[in-house]
Amino acid sequence: MLPFSLVELPRGSGAFPLYPYSAGRHIQYHHVRPGGFPVHQVFLIHSGQGLFRDLADGSETVLGPGMVFAFPPDRGHEYYPLSHEPWRVGFIGIYGPEASPVLHTLGLLPSSPSLPADFKDCWEAIGDIWHKANGHNTGQSELSAILYRLLLLLRPAEQTAGAPERPEAGTVRNEALQQAVSLINTHYTEPLLVANLAAAVGYSVQHFQRLFLQEFGVTPHKYLQNLRLTRALQLMEENPELPIQEIALNLGMESSYFIRLFRKTYGCTPGEMRSNMTKGER
Repeated sequence: MLPFSLVELPRGSGAFPLYPYSAGRHIQYHHVRPGGFPVHQVFLIHSGQGLFRDLADGSETVLGPGMVFAFPPDRGHEYYPLSHEPWRVGFIGIYGPEASPVLHTLGLLPSSPSLPADFKDCWEAIGDIWHKANGHNTGQSELSAILYRLLLLLRPAEQTAGAPERPEAGTVRNEALQQAVSLINTHYTEPLLVANLAAAVGYSVQHFQRLFLQEFGVTPHKYLQNLRLTRALQLMEENPELPIQEIALNLGMESSYFIRLFRKTYGCTPGEMRSNMTKGER
């Protein structure tokens, strides 16, 4: 069996907002992709040390044990080992329209190495996706659920103690957008109107939405939704017995609207997702 696997994609591009495209764990050698990879990639470094070079801007990042590093699609890059010790790397390709917003919300994009709270669990989750992708009895919804669980595990360690944050927001050049993202991250459990956010940072609604979309790739409203849904997945992972109504309450959402939004985004109800998560842990 190959040390990596390309996963059969579900029929219809919108079948799952997030879905594994490829997965593997093996010793890495010199690899060059001038045209980039077709989907988002996340790398986990198990041992050894290597260098990752962004061919678009020439930036270089040294990656060592315990690190997680995400990279966007269709962007030229190369990577190769630096140490005599084998450079053992796990990787997951992530397909779907929500890949970019979720990776940004979790603080994994823009690309910068981070340290997850429990690297071992992340490593095992990639192995689980790889094994199940090579099997014949794994449903597509189960593969998608395992990927959601992996993404929650990949959150940088400093985020696991509280609400999801966006540490890279401090690097945004526009100070007004920094303030807006900080307001959303701090008050996402409260009623937030885009008009109020725009007024708080001194922009018209139209100009604010245009700048936000240019900087983050999603609208302010979509960013807020992604943040709330990511927090919902986190609550399901942390407390499997927490009632769905209480999860919605913790997010500042009415339960029926939360369920509708969840189903529209993930293709299943919160209860079905939790059931799939439970199956993925077995």
